[in-house]
Amino acid sequence: MRISLKWAGVTAAAVTLSLALGACTPGSSSTKDAGSGSITLNGDRSDFVAAYKIAGDALSKVGGSTIDPRNVPSTENYQQVIRSSLQTNSTTDLVKWWNGYRLQDLARSGGLEDLTTQWNDAVQKGWVSPETKDSFSYNGKVYGLPLYKSYWVMFYNKKVFDKVGIKPPTTWAEFMSNNDKIKAAGVAPLFSTQEAGWTSFIWFEEILSKLDPDFYAKLMKGDAKYTDPTAQKAMAIWSDMSAKGYFTPADTAWDSEPSLFQKGTVAQVPMGTWRNGTFTSNGMTSQDYGAYVLPMVDPGAKQSVIVESGVISVAAKAPHKDQALKTIDEWLNPDVQTPWVNKIKDTSANPKVITDDPTLKSVTDQVANTKPTELNRYWEASPPALIEGGVQILASFMVNPSQSNIAPTLDKLQSLADSEWAKWKAGN
Repeated sequence: MRISLKWAGVTAAAVTLSLALGACTPGSSSTKDAGSGSITLNGDRSDFVAAYKIAGDALSKVGGSTIDPRNVPSTENYQQVIRSSLQTNSTTDLVKWWNGYRLQDLARSGGLEDLTTQWNDAVQKGWVSPETKDSFSYNGKVYGLPLYKSYWVMFYNKKVFDKVGIKPPTTWAEFMSNNDKIKAAGVAPLFSTQEAGWTSFIWFEEILSKLDPDFYAKLMKGDAKYTDPTAQKAMAIWSDMSAKGYFTPADTAWDSEPSLFQKGTVAQVPMGTWRNGTFTSNGMTSQDYGAYVLPMVDPGAKQSVIVESGVISVAAKAPHKDQALKTIDEWLNPDVQTPWVNKIKDTSANPKVITDDPTLKSVTDQVANTKPTELNRYWEASPPALIEGGVQILASFMVNPSQSNIAPTLDKLQSLADSEWAKWKAGN
């Protein structure tokens, strides 16, 4: 899921302008403009628009409605538009959002409809894992169904790997050795950037979750500290990898990642499987690239993998709420999910739906074989204000990833965590 956030200071006037512009975009139009038998859906991914229509056609055949999708191109603007429109009658019927604490933040504003009945129906039919309920709930009620299920993997350029004479690693030592060989061949081993803001959490998340998944989970819940020894060790590994020259420059444009990967300028890209759709739309095939789950730092540790899921929710003030609820009731139907995920080139939250994409199939096979501990992505795993402030701090570290900057960075993160967790708990 792409998030284009800019971290320069935003004045109140700029926010007001953003809202005003957003309110004039097709993405914020009322469902009153929907065609007969359609419900509207607001999103922030233009590459999903065609897929929403395909899913809508499938939904109309199983008792739901067709979908009239709207799109706000800037996710920063999109978040402002949704938060504002949900409090009015100008909202669309359905909205795309994020799970975890971001969904909780939106649910407690009162803008979303309770979907507990729809969730329970899906569980009874075997369309969704009941173990994931907490990621879509707030105060015991469900407020969204999974839009997709993305595993965070390492995409790799097969031509570069063949040229260098290496294979996907099965241990952390092999991973590091591969990076040395790729760098010696004159290719950037790993994509990394803080240019888009949110992307600065990627390597912190990947290293920490592969170092100690239990600690990662505790840190995300506020039950551990950023200043603890495990976090310090993760930062030291990140700093060492940077010193070895494994990463692309910190200011590398986020939008350049697909082309750099396709050209073989960079050999490996850490990203959710949702990025697979971009690679395939650019003409890459399973002959050009593959994907593997990054091995654990400790070879004896149980494998872990970061998982994220977009969310589809019903607005509490949806103009066509009855239609929207009937449609959501069928969203995870295999007859809907199959054409949906085959179009977006990602995996489904419905365990009965099998993707036809060979790269994704290899990922799901790896997951089936290793049965990894699934961890929520950093972006959704803690209160939004903590994460959004945290990625700015991590972005600053990427500019100066020295060993001497580890302690100051972690001190800032923990100070922010203390403050934001207190605010979050007070708000509940």
